[in-house]
Amino acid sequence: MIRLASTLLGLVMILTGATVIPTEANANASPSPWIKPVEKETTDAIKGGSHKKQVYTFGDGDVYWMHQVTGQQNQKPYVLTIPIKGDSVTFRYRAISENKQPYWAVVNLRDVRVLPQASGFVETEGKSIWMGKPIVYTAMGRGTIDEKRGMALPIEVNRSPNGYTLSIPMPVRAGYVSEMWALESREPLVVWGKESLDSIWLSLDVTDNAKWLYDGYYYKSPSTYEPYTESSYWRIPENYVLRSFLYTGGSKAARDMGYVMLKTSLKQQDPLGYWKSLPRSQWLKEDYGIPEGFYDTRFNTGAAELMLKGCAQYEEAEFCESAQKYAAFFQQHAVGNHYVIEGIRPGWLVGDYASVGREGNTHVSLNHQLAEINYLYSSYLQFGSPTDKDLADIMLGGVINLGSKWILSNGDLHYAYFPDGTFGRADYPYLTYNDLVETQRLYQLLHGMEDATIAKLIESKLAWMKQNNVAYQPAK
Repeated sequence: MIRLASTLLGLVMILTGATVIPTEANANASPSPWIKPVEKETTDAIKGGSHKKQVYTFGDGDVYWMHQVTGQQNQKPYVLTIPIKGDSVTFRYRAISENKQPYWAVVNLRDVRVLPQASGFVETEGKSIWMGKPIVYTAMGRGTIDEKRGMALPIEVNRSPNGYTLSIPMPVRAGYVSEMWALESREPLVVWGKESLDSIWLSLDVTDNAKWLYDGYYYKSPSTYEPYTESSYWRIPENYVLRSFLYTGGSKAARDMGYVMLKTSLKQQDPLGYWKSLPRSQWLKEDYGIPEGFYDTRFNTGAAELMLKGCAQYEEAEFCESAQKYAAFFQQHAVGNHYVIEGIRPGWLVGDYASVGREGNTHVSLNHQLAEINYLYSSYLQFGSPTDKDLADIMLGGVINLGSKWILSNGDLHYAYFPDGTFGRADYPYLTYNDLVETQRLYQLLHGMEDATIAKLIESKLAWMKQNNVAYQPAK
């Protein structure tokens, strides 16, 4: 059985935009020339606590802001206000149906006294605001928060001479943190009406199973993580909403928030070049002695891939340096944590997890190994470092040397290779297939031909998927 820490990846790939197919028509579309925004952060004392504010001002006038109030004493709420001109102002929000499916609901501000407690878009002529859902939480440590759902207050709607004023009360309570964020523009942040774009945005969850907070992207904690509560969320290295922004684009909101989210991820990168998973995984501790603050290759390689994409899209030196820094870190990890797989060519399988600075290797998931190969090939294409391509070739050799041993009798693939040389666990329905297709694409691009063993694995996995009616999204 795949451990809960690993099944989280499959879950978020389904629940978020990580599997959306980009097209030439919408990929990385930018409504106007890109100008690097100005970032500013301030911290002030308020009655009963402190108030921290982060602002990004974009070259075209768009503004992203995030407010965080940390309570030290119980006081009246700290109130933010947003004036909006116009008589016809709507709030389009992501609602959840009784059968747990998201759908778009729209209310007119003239008809409500408070906004529904959901993330959504306030829209009128000359003004568009993407607003988060107010949240109150306690910090549990190890990159984990516990949401206090009953404490968040609704956003009030008040009439003004020129339109409306939104009042956002942020509770000030001892030991609690309140947050609220928004992205504002004079132009539509998303142009609605295209079915594909509407459905993409419905899949982007920043309020329910996932949270966008001051210091990053959080996801609902697996029960095997410590600390844990039924309402806890942990800061995950890879941001799947960001993935959709970078690979599907198509809006000012995606362009602006893609940059903000990359900058936030950049701040969480360890000086060594990786992103720590800060909670303790019970099964990693039990099976491999790995404590909290561990290195997860799949989440990290995904985070680095987004930096690589941002490097090209925004031409931001910091993003490029971050991607290269991770490649250098992974080189070291691979040297210290691999199995030599004998065969027709040099071959390594690199361990999925590690406690940086401590010896010990773990199992090797096929999907992790392929994602790492794909990143190294992509990094080589971007920066031209031969060590990236050389390591990718050796790691691909590890997969190839095992060849048909990856294939089960029913045509599906083994999930992982274990330290004792055995294979096991059930593979994801289609994630590994997409990884294989991308590996083949990159290999052919760099070597001028397809690899026969990878083609055989692709053929077998696809046949199994068709036989079992697996609904899947092709690889990007």
